[in-house]
Amino acid sequence: MSNAKKKGTQTIKQGDSIAFAFVIWDIVSSNLILEYPPETTTKRIFAFFTAPQDINQGQTYDIDMSTVIDGSLGSTREIGLSIRTYLLNRTNPIHDDDSINNQNISNLFWYDDTKASIGELSYNSDNIAVYPNPANDKLNVSLLFAESNAVNIELIDLTGKAVASPNMNQAISPNQYTLDVADLSKGVYILKVTNGTKVSTSKVTISH
Repeated sequence: MSNAKKKGTQTIKQGDSIAFAFVIWDIVSSNLILEYPPETTTKRIFAFFTAPQDINQGQTYDIDMSTVIDGSLGSTREIGLSIRTYLLNRTNPIHDDDSINNQNISNLFWYDDTKASIGELSYNSDNIAVYPNPANDKLNVSLLFAESNAVNIELIDLTGKAVASPNMNQAISPNQYTLDVADLSKGVYILKVTNGTKVSTSKVTISH
């Protein structure tokens, strides 16, 4: 549940639609963590909710976003949050008398009380940290943001064969995974991480 405040002078009427979209990024790396709704290749898409009552200037209202962020952040860290909103009056579509104050940007501290901060890890542009690399007997994979029930990890040799994967049921958390690579031959492998609709690949070296 998110709480919003009406800034403009125009009254939002009961039954009007409010369009909104937001992005979350990591302050340290500036990497994008999450955008909702996902941006398509052609245009920005907005989500909508209907005003349950008249909302005047200065009043606050709740946006139920409990089904929006379907995932978990992997560590305690500072994040940036940017939200844009527009009023769509149903009697006069796309009617917003003042759009200059429709965006709000805030720096927040996202606290995960299940573990200490692991901010010292180096995440790549896909918000994935792989360590140690080269690996000896264990290879660890950390996801800054993991989509719920939508993560799959495979270590693939250069012939394209999957040779190792973590036990997803025994993972420390939805963001922390360990692969046993002790029995693998020395050499270069490809780590494939599927996180929701995003697929990331990176090279790792096994060196016993």
